[in-house]
Amino acid sequence: MRKTCILAVDVGGTSIKLALITPEGHYIEGTFRTTSVNSMGEREEILRPFIGLLEEGIRSASERGLEVKAIGLAVPGPFDLERGISFMEHKFSSLYGLNLRKIIARRLSLKEEFPIVFKLDSWAFIVGEAWRGAARGYKRIIGITLGMGLGSAFMVDDHVVTEGPGVPPEGWLWNLPYEGGILEDKVSRRGIIKKYRELTGEELDVKEIALRGFRGDRNSLKVFEEVGLILGKCLKPIAMEFKPDCIVFGGQISKAFDLFRDPLIRELREVHSLKKIVQSPQIDLSPLYGITKMTLEELSRKGLR
Repeated sequence: MRKTCILAVDVGGTSIKLALITPEGHYIEGTFRTTSVNSMGEREEILRPFIGLLEEGIRSASERGLEVKAIGLAVPGPFDLERGISFMEHKFSSLYGLNLRKIIARRLSLKEEFPIVFKLDSWAFIVGEAWRGAARGYKRIIGITLGMGLGSAFMVDDHVVTEGPGVPPEGWLWNLPYEGGILEDKVSRRGIIKKYRELTGEELDVKEIALRGFRGDRNSLKVFEEVGLILGKCLKPIAMEFKPDCIVFGGQISKAFDLFRDPLIRELREVHSLKKIVQSPQIDLSPLYGITKMTLEELSRKGLR
């Protein structure tokens, strides 16, 4: 009997990542792949590299004698997860209203009943951290992803929750009001780029701003200091009520966690339930672990496992 795996996919705003992961939660060495994507591009400009990456993943499984049990995709919202239809307008707008499940099945020549599972990327991140990452063993977790946008999820006893004490509607932090705008405007990619431009007149991407910060550039340090301060201020009342024991950060901007950690921790020092505030040690893999676990749970619910 052939060993099985999940083809795990994380759809981000600038890149799509993929890996083969076993049902036990083991990443199969050498199967991680990533491809750049222009989320504001035309339909085929997005679909061509996306489908090509999936084909590469299936080929990689075949070369290793593995059977792909299902494809699991961690996707940004808004998204009809049951039907596999994107309703994003801020990115991937050319895919708006398309049934991606049918497109994937057709272009990969899969049988109609082949399981293709969609879950929100912020959920996948927190599930992956609780299963295989820095949040393992914790009971009340907040997961935050910083990148092109601000993603968030709340977990209690291994279950993602979207309501309850301290949990904002849908578990969303991105739209929290802040200084006449919303939180995402200040701490996501666009907010960091804008703040650095205001201080210096230079238009740099976040990666370069962070690199300058690690080299001691005062303006870069000031920008990330503000990110930590704003995040801490907005999180504090929520955390006081939710009482997390762990907050874990993911997303590409969280690779600069050391630049905003101290002001964040200072703002949250009165949240006495907190035992850990940490950057994910596996930022690229955590959503892939999470979507694997959620896909397996979906298969079990449908009696397909």
